[in-house]
Amino acid sequence: MNRCFIHKKGAGFSWSLFFMAAGGKTADDAVSKVMKASGTKAGKIAVIMTMLLGVFLAPLEVRATAGIDDPVFKRAMDAGIDADRIARMAHRAHTRDMTPEQFEQILTPVISLAEMDLPYDLLMQKAAEGLAKQVPAHGIRLVLDQMHGSMVRSVAIVDPWMERREVQQLIEAEKGVRTTDEAVRRYRGMLLEGASQSLQNNADEELLREFLEEVASTSIMTQSGLASIAAGLQALSEMPVSQDSPDLGIRLMIGAINAGFTASEIRELPHALRSAHFSNQLPLERIIGSMDLLWDEDIPAVHILEYLLHGNPGGGRAGFQAPALPQDREQGRGKGKYSVSPAS
Repeated sequence: MNRCFIHKKGAGFSWSLFFMAAGGKTADDAVSKVMKASGTKAGKIAVIMTMLLGVFLAPLEVRATAGIDDPVFKRAMDAGIDADRIARMAHRAHTRDMTPEQFEQILTPVISLAEMDLPYDLLMQKAAEGLAKQVPAHGIRLVLDQMHGSMVRSVAIVDPWMERREVQQLIEAEKGVRTTDEAVRRYRGMLLEGASQSLQNNADEELLREFLEEVASTSIMTQSGLASIAAGLQALSEMPVSQDSPDLGIRLMIGAINAGFTASEIRELPHALRSAHFSNQLPLERIIGSMDLLWDEDIPAVHILEYLLHGNPGGGRAGFQAPALPQDREQGRGKGKYSVSPAS
């Protein structure tokens, strides 16, 4: 079996494709043509390397036409994964002296998710990160398997919720120029990724279900967006109160979403809350109670985050000047209240 790797004999790259790309029928013919195409030694090396890289990164259709029979690449393309993305990852793997078998080991969880019509971008990113850090193949595979398992588990949390009438109405309201099917696919992917990342952080499945149930039963469904809800799914497991007081974590997240926090602001909230707790050593319940008062006063999220980061959730430290509110946040903020009761 030919492998799309420029590697040692037996594993190897399809040299026949290289010869074809060079315009020759044999190795000597190909090399001769390449050498004639460049005048200097450095230029000759550059031409050869460019040709090798170009052939290596050629789309899968081109490689298939040239006679390369690789079931792994074919399986990836059949699952809908972009062939060029796979080829670029294969190139990174080759530069790390990884064997084709090791690369296949890494790619298998990605293909598996694609075949189940589940988001796989997070796995692709993590694999690329592992290759960049020269993590051994078995180490990358271990992490990808964990991510794969979390993504599969998230289906049972997200899909039943998406079938709710309120959620379908929200998707229709937010779809814009997309078709309904395109919008469903997009938002389902966002929610699955958010739930999956929380599960990787050891969040309890029931916590995520309760959060989504609470979302559906409040005014959030008519006032907020699915992107913020997906961000809340992810950030919920990072909240410093979620493990010991899951109900409080849910109520805090609901309050933030209902107060008009954007997806990016929601993702910043766990860090900001920990900063406030570290700075003043106040119980988290009191900090959250102070935040509820700020929401009631319709304080913008960007200011609340600054207050938390400066260690004073009650309204900023002495001499603190709240930053100007971006124009695109002037409208639609503080659109409703799901109060978190202050600690007594």
